[in-house]
Amino acid sequence: MSDIWKIESINDKALKIGLKEGVSQIEVFSINGHMRNVYVENSEIHLATDNSWMGLGVKAIIGKRVGFISGIVSKDEDIERIVKESISLAKISPEDKDFKSLPSPAKVQGIKDIGYDENIVSTSMDYFIEFAKNVVSAAEHDDVKVMNGLVRVNNYTLCISNSLGINLSRRGTFIFVHFLAKKEIAEGVEKAYSAILKNLDPSKIGEELHRKTVISAKAKAFKGAEKVTTIIKPLELEALINSTVSSAASGENINKKRSVWLNKIGENVASEMLTIIDNPFLPEGPRSSLFDDEGVPTKKKAIIEKGVLKSYLFDSYNAYIANVEPTGNGFRIGTRTIETAHQNPTYCRPSNLEILPTSKTLDDLISEIKFGVLIEKFAAPMADPYTGNFGLEVRSAILIENGELTQPIRHALLTGNFYEGLKNISGIANDSRLIENVKTPSIRFEGFQLVG
Repeated sequence: MSDIWKIESINDKALKIGLKEGVSQIEVFSINGHMRNVYVENSEIHLATDNSWMGLGVKAIIGKRVGFISGIVSKDEDIERIVKESISLAKISPEDKDFKSLPSPAKVQGIKDIGYDENIVSTSMDYFIEFAKNVVSAAEHDDVKVMNGLVRVNNYTLCISNSLGINLSRRGTFIFVHFLAKKEIAEGVEKAYSAILKNLDPSKIGEELHRKTVISAKAKAFKGAEKVTTIIKPLELEALINSTVSSAASGENINKKRSVWLNKIGENVASEMLTIIDNPFLPEGPRSSLFDDEGVPTKKKAIIEKGVLKSYLFDSYNAYIANVEPTGNGFRIGTRTIETAHQNPTYCRPSNLEILPTSKTLDDLISEIKFGVLIEKFAAPMADPYTGNFGLEVRSAILIENGELTQPIRHALLTGNFYEGLKNISGIANDSRLIENVKTPSIRFEGFQLVG
């Protein structure tokens, strides 16, 4: 019996139970998940785990009362229990005056199984153990020691069904890699993400981890306060983009009037150099799919095109509030793990954000700077989603003087406003990398302040 057949059977049983119990509408999300983890501690393989599960999430609607419950399914009785618990919760929940309806079926088109790599599914655990060992081997020289690491391999089949006629299934894969190394008290971190196995080279991951750790070990405390031209590399840029762009374009935040981009469709919100695409068809992306986790067809669309705000992102709930069509941006699937997918209600999220590169190299961007800084690592690269303000601890960076990289630095703060930073982009490189669900090159900003 195939995984798809199993979960479609589960969904069918859950729908029938719910309708028999008299719900107005019902939505069923099931996922057959398989996750393998290889853990590294102090340069050695510490633990390898291999887990599978069948998760079920049920949303029952009675009038405008909504109840959502999730659980693990191991027998038919679990299906009935979860459905009836969701109905019981709906009966005691307050009415949601904004709830209109679950989404209706619509035609789904595109390449089947985008975001799925059979090689990930068929590759043995021994390969991923060797993968982790190769990362360590490539990183550990010049007194660099790998303190911990993780290679996480996710593959799944999911099915989304509702009482209005949606019944869709898909498969997905993605790998998350995270390693931390130290040299004396300095540390370096490297991460990698992909839905495609061949995109990940353990030797290159280890070499980059080594490079970052050595740079961090040479860093000196920065003194003073300077307005600097700032280049932020992809690994540190992703969280800044997700915390601002994803928030400002969210249909939920538009409806709640807490987005800085409210009523700004068609206006300039960034430099004309910047184009950001919501791309659900990115082959290596963790949220690549022909439909979102509500069963709404996805589509490739510009959020920002040459600096102009073009679109917002809507799941069905927020689309109905705004009286627009859903854009296929209701997601439950995470970008590092699938463990909690069935436990999550849908959230208004981007699929995969893709920032278009230019023909310039990172070296080109550096060569054009009189005085600036290249950011290698922040402590926690986040900006306030509603204001864009940030004050980020610089753990590792390199000063740029007269077009050349000079002294590595740390013990500094980079401060500014990221929404203003998007308007003050002075260069975009061609070194795109996928980090979480954001594929971005390095970007050069004007106007941020570096404070010792």
